[in-house]
Amino acid sequence: MKVPRYGKANLSNMLFTAFWWISHKISPSLSKKLIVYGIRDGAFADRRIFNKVLGIDVMGYHFKNPIGVAAGLDKRGNVIDGMIALGYGFGEFGSYTLEKEMPFKKVMYLRQDKAILMQSLGYRNPGVQAIIPSLISRRHLPNFVGVNITTSTPTESENIKQGQHMTYEHEFALMASKVAPYCDYLVLNFAHPEVELSRLMTDRATVVPIVRSVRTAISQAAPIRPPKIVIKLPLDLTPHEVPLVCNALMEAQVDAVIVGGVQSLSKGNGNTLKDKKYHHIGMLAGKPIKDLSTALVANIYQHTQGKLPIIACGGVFNGKDAYEKIAAGASLIQIYSAILFQGPNVVNKINRELTKILLDKGFQKLEDAVGCEMR
Repeated sequence: MKVPRYGKANLSNMLFTAFWWISHKISPSLSKKLIVYGIRDGAFADRRIFNKVLGIDVMGYHFKNPIGVAAGLDKRGNVIDGMIALGYGFGEFGSYTLEKEMPFKKVMYLRQDKAILMQSLGYRNPGVQAIIPSLISRRHLPNFVGVNITTSTPTESENIKQGQHMTYEHEFALMASKVAPYCDYLVLNFAHPEVELSRLMTDRATVVPIVRSVRTAISQAAPIRPPKIVIKLPLDLTPHEVPLVCNALMEAQVDAVIVGGVQSLSKGNGNTLKDKKYHHIGMLAGKPIKDLSTALVANIYQHTQGKLPIIACGGVFNGKDAYEKIAAGASLIQIYSAILFQGPNVVNKINRELTKILLDKGFQKLEDAVGCEMR
């Protein structure tokens, strides 16, 4: 894969950016498509802003800055590397299931709330096998990338398994073995509120065997450089469930955990939305879940005593939002909604503001700020 070349803003870049800015005011759906096409073709100008204070070592790797692209933006393998070229520290492909899934999906963009509301069961994706050619073609690049895999949704799993018993361990291990040679970290996505795994996270008898099965699979598929194993958690864990989940994750010896993503409106936040039309149904992402995500980051950081690296996702739109996640215990940040509402160059705005906050507070290294409010 050839990554688009980015440079200083020229007339073509400026015209495309202006067209995108107008489109995102009219149709966020069109805006997302333009972002994907624009990143793929190098239409956004390179305005990377790095400061050495933003550098951090996590999972044995060095990141020039902590802001990454969350799963959901790139399921075809042609956007993440372009995003990293614009200034993102890392990115994530997916989420993928074992076979292609195309459930009904309706997406609403709530401008007043800076939120995205998705009415869908499961994840629309081409299936994990379909992404492999793209992963192979870009593997020579130095960018730090992950692949997000998840279990089939209840309606699809019966078609896939065709009456055969396929355990979660087998399903995840099979997917992991396919993509392990082509990624730096592998996300086992347990976060979707409608998938049974999100309700089994507290059961070590479920979590530990899955992780061990995946570890065995990737050690065979990528023995020289096995990817790190990361678990993505549901947002609606109760205070009682958090220590149980943390114990299971520590026993399984996962390399990191992602906190955030989406929240089911049936479990809160619906009555706080300014746009009341859709408050009763769907999965919510964006600004309204920011505080819930930050609180869960802090809870997990405390229960793991800071020994489990945390990647925070949910409602980060500026440097202050990012700093709150870091101070609560996150080492890395993922964004998605901010990209759709503010454009892909929002990463440089966040990094610039985050740098100022860190320096103003006397931090010379980002890692010194991680969990500073929890000590």
